Amino acid sequence: MNKAIILLITIFMIGSLNAQDKIQNINFLFANNGYGFGYEFEKFQKSNVSIGLDLRFYDVRNDEYPIYDPFYNQFTVAGEKDILLFPLFFKTNYYLFDGQIANSFRPYITFSIGPFIAVDGDETISSFSKKWSSTESQTNLGASLGFGVNFSQPSGNTLSLGLGYDHLNVDKPIHSKDDFGGGYLFLKYQINRE
Repeated sequence: MNKAIILLITIFMIGSLNAQDKIQNINFLFANNGYGFGYEFEKFQKSNVSIGLDLRFYDVRNDEYPIYDPFYNQFTVAGEKDILLFPLFFKTNYYLFDGQIANSFRPYITFSIGPFIAVDGDETISSFSKKWSSTESQTNLGASLGFGVNFSQPSGNTLSLGLGYDHLNVDKPIHSKDDFGGGYLFLKYQINRE
């Protein structure tokens, strides 16, 4: 089942590479569980509705905190966990007030749904390559809902700011935690438009 979903996403991505009126964005995400970045592909079906893909990478960091060690006069990190999340979402955007306000300011609502892969690295191994070669992973269904605003510049570049909420629950708890969702802020930069 999980392989079939990933295969469908891959086929959709390959098919969409030749589409017209496509937009590609690079995202920077600041979530309550950590931080991340992503890639978005968007194709307009109507002037106010687009569909596409939302591929993200999250580095989960919410349980870590610095502790001062006076003997060595330095800080160490307590509660460090190596958890990565890879949401692979199908998305749709609905642009509000289409044709009613200037095109340089376009508010929108976004909804995404699809699988996400949760990877748990072995924190006891210090070697980066060995830590990630002995991982446990699982695939689950997730979703995201958000609100953003596109700011278009005369040069053709578009910047988007917004906030949203992720629903990222895992079936098998990772470090006794099963909910990695929550609020996030995003900053998107459009890398091309055809």
